Amino acid sequence: MSVVLDAYAVIAALVGEPARRDVEPHLGTASICAANLSEVADVCVRVHDNEDAVVRERIDWLIAGGLKVIPLDLTLAIAAGALRARRYRKQGCEISMGDCMAAALAAACRQPLATSDPHLAQAAWSEGIRVLPLPDSRGRRPRRA
Repeated sequence: MSVVLDAYAVIAALVGEPARRDVEPHLGTASICAANLSEVADVCVRVHDNEDAVVRERIDWLIAGGLKVIPLDLTLAIAAGALRARRYRKQGCEISMGDCMAAALAAACRQPLATSDPHLAQAAWSEGIRVLPLPDSRGRRPRRA
């Protein structure tokens, strides 16, 4: 089964978060929005203190192994913005634009969205997008409300 990965899913695979075991079997057939990949690079360097070159090499290996990086085109950008406008709530559903790009890509590809983010999962389910719930850093998976 092909899936769309949010940024955390790829970060989990690269830095050994609990979701790594769930994500690794999908890496050869999964997709990620290019904008989400920028978040992967940022978090791996800034938060997890990896060297830029090491992160780039790991990302290159994922791509060589089959991870598809999908550019953010006009259609996807508009769909992500519209999704955020419909689903973002300051109290209860604080989803980022990056989250919405991942969800919009999943909707466009008609593939499940792999995420540990409960707000993103709820927004995706509300939009009729299938979700592959991943464990967060504490091992908790999103559940349907």
